Amino acid sequence: MKDKLKAILIILTIFACVEDYDIDPYAEIEYDSYGNLGFEDGIVHWNGYANSYSSISIESDSYEGLNSLKLSINVDTSSFEGSPGSVFADISKSLDVIQGDTVLLSFQLRYSLNDQADGVSLFNTRVFHDLEGEVVEEEQDTINQISTQWQMINLKYPVPKDAARLAFGVRIVGVHQDVFALLDDFTISIDPLSNQVPSEFSLLSPADGSSLPSTEQIELSWAASNDSDGDHVTYDMQIWTDAVVENYLVNSSFEEIVTHWLGDEIPSEWDFWPYYYHNVFSYPQLGDSIYNESYVYSGAYSMLITGDFTGQSNKTILYQSFSADYIPPGTRVTFSGYMLNPSTDPIRNNNQGYISIDQFASTGSAINNSTWILNHTSESITSGHELDQWHYFEVSSTTEENTNYLQIRINYEQFNDDSGTVFIDDLMITTSNTRLILHEETNIDTTSFSIDRTVFTGPYDFSDRESLTYYWNILARDNFTSVSSENGPFNLIKD
Repeated sequence: MKDKLKAILIILTIFACVEDYDIDPYAEIEYDSYGNLGFEDGIVHWNGYANSYSSISIESDSYEGLNSLKLSINVDTSSFEGSPGSVFADISKSLDVIQGDTVLLSFQLRYSLNDQADGVSLFNTRVFHDLEGEVVEEEQDTINQISTQWQMINLKYPVPKDAARLAFGVRIVGVHQDVFALLDDFTISIDPLSNQVPSEFSLLSPADGSSLPSTEQIELSWAASNDSDGDHVTYDMQIWTDAVVENYLVNSSFEEIVTHWLGDEIPSEWDFWPYYYHNVFSYPQLGDSIYNESYVYSGAYSMLITGDFTGQSNKTILYQSFSADYIPPGTRVTFSGYMLNPSTDPIRNNNQGYISIDQFASTGSAINNSTWILNHTSESITSGHELDQWHYFEVSSTTEENTNYLQIRINYEQFNDDSGTVFIDDLMITTSNTRLILHEETNIDTTSFSIDRTVFTGPYDFSDRESLTYYWNILARDNFTSVSSENGPFNLIKD
């Protein structure tokens, strides 16, 4: 009993000694490229690195305000066996930049010695990155203007082409018993690019509205553009036509049919997997005098697909593949169409039909050598869909940077040999890009360029158009800016 009382008293005593403290909640600090330039808030908004022979600290010996930053090296030179380059300390900051501008940087520096110490160097550093984070330019320069008194250091960093972000800093490197640099009062300003755009220029030939030449090589020419700054001018060329659905999908409404070796009619221009051809049919079949017209959404024919009846789960696919070389990355491709669940052979249990888009990447020229990237599928038509009614389905997929081929698919999945048929009709492809790019050329050094005529006649089949309009235009650019032709684009007509 006494032991229990002692335990209770100890517990009460412990809790009586506990005090309540208010702990500030964690708050993430948003990085500010122009914040804390005088180190009044320590090293907030700065990045620093030091190792076991160096240090970074905040000091009260300041040029202005309360604080400065100290980069120091302290090495026992009698026993040190490492390389001089392995001992360093640096501080850095980053900011967004625009190519062609100049970053003006200044700061106050006080060194522990009146001259450079043997084996120790002080550098200003800069690294420019592009939008993808890749290094565009990287340099470090020795700071020679040093003193035991505060000195202002002024630097200019021209922003190179394609650069989007700059990381700048100060670094001390070397082996010394006791050496340091104090930094304070950074200022950052931007001197915007003063650049004249290339002069206006005109497209020359073939003339606007003329017929597409019949020669194997077609020469496009334009007047020269001049740059008043003396910058070198190059030209970019683009040839395109209107992006039309038929350019991509052939026999989209299944109106063209062929008779395969088993004697039944199937839609032409579509590839099948597996290659049995015994569960895909055009509807109606040639010679059918009686058929249900409501099973055709438009035109004279639709298509029907059933299971493969293999005794196990199986999938039947109809597909078309085409190159995506002329579809820019980031283009939204939408595949749509209509499907019907017929009362004559309704979908049973888990069987389903759907449409899909697959994207492939390839380093070669054939889709057989391609690597699958991704797949997007529509909702499925199932046993739950109303019988004898056409239902609209669509699927969209945005092309990747490395997409070379697209495959448009009609899919039917059968489980446990369950019966069921799906009718399909009126398929369509649309894209978010209204231009079908046929050819692009960059960094042309002359004012003319010869194009093979096949650029205009392939790879798409334009035979179903009574006439076809092509467009071409030229862009003149210097190192920083560009200007389009003043009279373009020109039209070329293929009758």
